[in-house]
Amino acid sequence: MLKSKLLIILIVLPLSLFAQKVVLKGNVPEYAGKTFTFFAYSDQITYSEKELCSSLVNENGDFSCSFEITEITYVFIHLGAYEAFIFAEPDTEYNLLFPELKEKSLADNLNPYFEPVKYHLGIENSVDTDLNYQLAFFDAVYSKMMEDNSYLIYIKSRELDVDGSIQKVDSMFSNNELKFFNDFKKYKFASYRHLSYQEKMKSISNTYYLNKEVLYSNPAYMELFNQVYDEYFSYFGRTDSGKQIYTDIGKLKSITSLKRTLGQDSVLTNDTLKELVILKCLHDEFYNDKFSRSAMLTVLDSLVLQTNIEEHKLIAKNIRNKVTKLMVGYNPPAFELYDMDSNLVSIESLKGEYVYLSFCTTISYACIKEFGMLEKLYENHKDHFKIVVICMDESYTQVKRFVNMKGYSYTFLFYGNQPDVFKDYDIRAFPTYYFIDKEGKLAISPAPSPDQNAEYVIFQKMRANGDI
Repeated sequence: MLKSKLLIILIVLPLSLFAQKVVLKGNVPEYAGKTFTFFAYSDQITYSEKELCSSLVNENGDFSCSFEITEITYVFIHLGAYEAFIFAEPDTEYNLLFPELKEKSLADNLNPYFEPVKYHLGIENSVDTDLNYQLAFFDAVYSKMMEDNSYLIYIKSRELDVDGSIQKVDSMFSNNELKFFNDFKKYKFASYRHLSYQEKMKSISNTYYLNKEVLYSNPAYMELFNQVYDEYFSYFGRTDSGKQIYTDIGKLKSITSLKRTLGQDSVLTNDTLKELVILKCLHDEFYNDKFSRSAMLTVLDSLVLQTNIEEHKLIAKNIRNKVTKLMVGYNPPAFELYDMDSNLVSIESLKGEYVYLSFCTTISYACIKEFGMLEKLYENHKDHFKIVVICMDESYTQVKRFVNMKGYSYTFLFYGNQPDVFKDYDIRAFPTYYFIDKEGKLAISPAPSPDQNAEYVIFQKMRANGDI
């Protein structure tokens, strides 16, 4: 009995020793009444977000929340038009300084390609040797170097002195002994060499990745990794030895065969790097049409069973969750939104009925035109399926006024209490449609619009399921 208790202590103790508390706090009266939610990336291939902590900013502007981490972590908050961030160190308390409140405009919300402005949060009583101070200073100097040489890089000029530029910037930080900072700087400089065409993919791979420590949580390392191995399957697949990957994935669905084939490339002789590149490429290929998605999922699942690297298991899980959420036969992203009678409607509450789901806005001409078509569809087929429209507008009141004025009979929901729902459903244009079956799984993804023969396609699907 004593031995078993000791074993439990030995298993649990390392986790409690390494995970240390971080406290984020501050006073920002301008944000009173808002909720601050801080995130980190679960991994930097899928960039899946995980919530760390949240806090309501009280009437005096005070907030405080905490979480535990085992290593330096990029921590960020969606702050209107900003993505504000710091690099959090374990066992540290931060009194944060925020920018002036700047909300996203409706145009920003409607723009599927909107990119927030990155803002490195200030820290009260910070000194110039602190990690965040050094990283912010380096970023400013590095950005200036890139800006000054952008034209020479663009025209591939021989006048570009890559080594000289790097040495000049590097000399400003020669006394910094922080490992995270020096790794960050090293891979930023490597990125500059890559962008300046001084070093090609193979050289970068051999110098900075092959048989080197994998820095899963260092943004500079992972940003360059994602650039260097972008479309690697496509490039290697054109070679005599590399074309076998199409058989390995599409026909054999074998992670073992795929690893063997990739191992013939000298840049991937290291097993850990090879697995990470496979994960990166599988993630990217899900958004192309070169491989069967089901075959890639099989390879992905096989990698999870084979690998001994926990980070790779996590990345694979995140890839599966990300790519299947909008695939036919899988559960779509959950939502819980208010209808025009102020009732909460969730995807779960719609189970048992077919649902024709639309994403729109009442200021889009294309949406307005199809709202009328949806009304006719509803009148003709309300006994067969529900019609639900999720609206992105300035306010709940604006949507309600519009619906009441038009007298539409089907369900309208306002996105306001869950704004990420448009991101979750990968909405890049208005309107966008999905068709969900009675079990709550995607049956048609994406679905055609009413003016693209949606009625026929929907009834074909219901007929195939034996429901009409």
